[in-house]
Amino acid sequence: AHALRAWEGLAGVPLRQLCAGSFHCCALSTSGELYTWGHPLGRDVSNGNLLGHGPIPLPAEHAPLAQPPRRVAGLAQHPVAEVSCSTYSVLALTTDGRAFTWGDSDGDALGHDEDECSAPRWLDAPSLRGQNLAHGAVAYTNAAVATTDGRVFMWGGNAWERGIAAGRAARGPSEITWSGAPPCYQCTSVSLAWRHGYLLFHKRA
Repeated sequence: AHALRAWEGLAGVPLRQLCAGSFHCCALSTSGELYTWGHPLGRDVSNGNLLGHGPIPLPAEHAPLAQPPRRVAGLAQHPVAEVSCSTYSVLALTTDGRAFTWGDSDGDALGHDEDECSAPRWLDAPSLRGQNLAHGAVAYTNAAVATTDGRVFMWGGNAWERGIAAGRAARGPSEITWSGAPPCYQCTSVSLAWRHGYLLFHKRA
């Protein structure tokens, strides 16, 4: 059995969301501050810092086993509205509707072409410019975001056991469509697993 442990670094911080990957955890405060802790590289040695605190100066085999909670400095000027973790990656959506990713880039999991991404990078893909992103999800090397006007964009799935985002012509974010939902409904949220996903619809006002 594992005993409960209180992290001093989060004492007094009012939290509204928690999520975890295989080796790292994220905590989002009510004011949009993001804290991460855990192993920065994971068992299979990620090519980017899973905690988002920048490059690790030590050789990978000498990286610390675990790190306590610390605020992600790269998002200090960008209050976070929502965060999602996958095995080796993190997706953070900010209150101004932008997406930031970091961690392991295998399979195009981060949606951009930076091979070693150890700190939050704005996902400034052409397909997402001008979009106001409301919700997002990551699973394995796959990711998706939903906009405030009901559009959905997906990326990744191009390595290892691939997944739901595999098989697209584009490497970066591309819009997906669906059938079966009446036009009076719009997608308002998205959730992903390895080979399947869910869309949440609401009737338009």
